[in-house]
Amino acid sequence: MNRKLKQALSDAFYVPPPARKAAFLKQHRRRELGRWELIALQVRYIRWWVWPLSLVLSSFILMTGTLSAESTPWYIAALTPFLALLVITENGRAQLYQMDELELACRMSRQSVILARMVALGLFHLALFGLLTPLLAVWSTVGAAQAGVYLLTPYLLTAALGMELTRRIRGREGLLACGAVAAVISVSGPLAVNIRPALYQPENLIWWGAALAAAMIAAAVEFTLNVKNMGELQWN
Repeated sequence: MNRKLKQALSDAFYVPPPARKAAFLKQHRRRELGRWELIALQVRYIRWWVWPLSLVLSSFILMTGTLSAESTPWYIAALTPFLALLVITENGRAQLYQMDELELACRMSRQSVILARMVALGLFHLALFGLLTPLLAVWSTVGAAQAGVYLLTPYLLTAALGMELTRRIRGREGLLACGAVAAVISVSGPLAVNIRPALYQPENLIWWGAALAAAMIAAAVEFTLNVKNMGELQWN
């Protein structure tokens, strides 16, 4: 093709530069959501019964923790896994109903949505633990440090194992496996009392602290892997 023909085609299909392009795009630009706005928005999409059920479980922890001085510690540690199970099942609802592709097609990334829901429920449960800790310290035989460690350790352990299972086992089977893990961690409390009664004594609090640190690291690692896995799914 010679230069004259190229020039003729270029002149025939010439596209003028856009006028006031920046002003037009600025006028029709979508408003971006902030972090806390996204969290507040996702709160409305969490099933309503998750909130009162969390309150009921927390109240049950407080009531059973004050019934018997001997069973107080393992009562506290035995019931918190089910609070973590609520977070895992809520975040796995899309897998349960096979709606992963629909969430991936939404305007906001699935990572942001899942993170917002986990932050909302995590902060709510953390507030409940912050309320339960001084009440258990006053109304039961455990100290504030013991109560906090007994609340957080099984909670974070269940969350870490639950995220691991939902990452490897998808669908209803993964959520059922999470429920089984929560039940196993829950019943391990009374079993541990029978095998080693001194496990819940104040002198062993340092070992509980080490277990809490390990559970925190495991939960953080699993959360990072889950977010990365969601990103890979979005591009596949």
